[in-house]
Amino acid sequence: MRTEQARRRLVQRLEQEAQQAPARYRLKLALLALLGYAVMGLALTMTLGVAALLLLYLLIVRPPAEPNIAIPILLLGAIGIVVLRALWFRFGIPDGHLLQPGEAPALRGEVERIGREVGAGRLHGIVINAELNAAAAYVPNGIGGWGQRQYLVLGLPLLQVLDRRELAAVIAHEFGHFHGGHGRFAGWIYRLRSSWYRLLHGMAGSGLSAGHLFGLFFRWYAPYFDAYSFVLARRHEYAADAVAAKVAKADAMAAALVRLGLAADWMERSFWPQVRESAHAQAYPPVQVYGRLGAGLREHRHSQLHAPGWLLLAEPGWDDTHPTLKQRLAALNVPAQVRLNAEPRTSAAESLLGSELAERLEQRFSGEWREAADADWRAHHQRLAGERQRLQELDSRAARAPAEAVEYAGLVEDHRPTADALPLYRQALEQLPSHALGQCRLGALLLKRGQPEEGIQRLQRALDLDSAVAEPALRSLDDYLRTTAEASAAFEAALALRARCAALAREPQADAPAIEADELLPHDLEPGQVQALTRTLGGYEKIARAWVFRKQAAGMSALPHYLLLVDWAGSVASESAGLERLAGQLRLPGSFSVLSATGGSDLVRHLKRQAGDPVYRRRR
Repeated sequence: MRTEQARRRLVQRLEQEAQQAPARYRLKLALLALLGYAVMGLALTMTLGVAALLLLYLLIVRPPAEPNIAIPILLLGAIGIVVLRALWFRFGIPDGHLLQPGEAPALRGEVERIGREVGAGRLHGIVINAELNAAAAYVPNGIGGWGQRQYLVLGLPLLQVLDRRELAAVIAHEFGHFHGGHGRFAGWIYRLRSSWYRLLHGMAGSGLSAGHLFGLFFRWYAPYFDAYSFVLARRHEYAADAVAAKVAKADAMAAALVRLGLAADWMERSFWPQVRESAHAQAYPPVQVYGRLGAGLREHRHSQLHAPGWLLLAEPGWDDTHPTLKQRLAALNVPAQVRLNAEPRTSAAESLLGSELAERLEQRFSGEWREAADADWRAHHQRLAGERQRLQELDSRAARAPAEAVEYAGLVEDHRPTADALPLYRQALEQLPSHALGQCRLGALLLKRGQPEEGIQRLQRALDLDSAVAEPALRSLDDYLRTTAEASAAFEAALALRARCAALAREPQADAPAIEADELLPHDLEPGQVQALTRTLGGYEKIARAWVFRKQAAGMSALPHYLLLVDWAGSVASESAGLERLAGQLRLPGSFSVLSATGGSDLVRHLKRQAGDPVYRRRR
């Protein structure tokens, strides 16, 4: 299975098999999982087991005559210890605030009540973090990850946007991942995957040639196990939704899904860009950003009373185990146009968490965000200052080259909101109609101005010139579709172009520009974009860490190009295939390249020397 297309075909076949013959599918997955454990057991037997037998033989039956006879025993023992350490798990609790005894008694009582209704086992703790999400977190502990602790993770923004009934559905959904044979089986699969990659990482880090022998098996085993477990994980989302519908009713789960989708969209397209906008005026990140976020979420939860059509446009991915909103609503037997409760109910944070604890968590998360964002924020502020300086320089010129005219229009749009950049774009593109980014930005501006026919034509022209503009074109089309009547001809035309942009955005950028080490700068991704990137990277258990850099652009309005450096967690079947698959899933606001940290090029060596804190680190 060397290509992503082959993986997709296998996943499609397995999804059909899991639907038509679930027992057969689960049996095949269990046998495939046991094969991995058999290889691990064989590794221990052939190393520590053989070393122990040789030692007993020498001590009891035949005392050694030569001291060199201890060399194979020591070598086998050393390899066995590497394998044993790789299989021994001691993980910390999930990141966030672990509720202490006496904290949030109402929330604890609600969680315990739902747990009893579901029939879930012991919960080792409740963690509140800063994400708009909830999770059933397994914390493996012991040989092969057999021992485990279970934590319920609830995001503070999630508590602020849902009411108590909707939160109950979400909690029941997460308990559905813990509960029953399905949850135990899925947890076993997850722990096996972690054990396997940990084993390979230990072998690779040891420098022993035995790791190459495991690599031969891994090249065959890993892609199939990944595809098989992917199908199970996606089916478990439906099963967990069914648990939520049974405990809290299907309409509550559907309303929670819609509210979370709307809130995530608002955060990514409105809240975080507004926060980022303040970098024009201040060189340091703002304080109390999570206090502002909480207030905005409480207000936003009353702004929508139904699921808009654009929220249902997402297509199922081949790397995201969560089905789309449309698929989940259909499985719940709820109409796509979900009606939300119009009553001004209090949020779950107000009724269950308490204002004192919520404010304390907002302060903590704001401080953590500010500290993490400081370096990138200052770099972004300096870049904006450079753009303003460049704008003044272009202002002073009596004549501008065609490329400079397009750049000038973009700078005016970005830094002079009261000025009209539309005629500047038109004039510049008359001189340089082949400028893809200029055509894209003009098309987006025309859509904002209510001129969809020409705007769509400009975006089509931009895609014809350079497929790398697919991502910004997709964002502008999504913004337009949010404000347009669904029955109009303009909506249908924009929807058709959106499908083309989405297909192009999923393709890896094969013609990425050459990059020199001195051209690289800190990335300028917004917090929402960083979160989306880390979610994508989190779907790959082979990735241990990742760093993002930005290529220094020739012009201030040029399309950005990013470089993602990936550090693999041990040996992988094919680094080139893994990079190709990852590139096909990335969503970055421009073109990008993906490199492996194991590469031997001068650029990779320079990046490894200069890399600071990674943008992503796998939790262990």
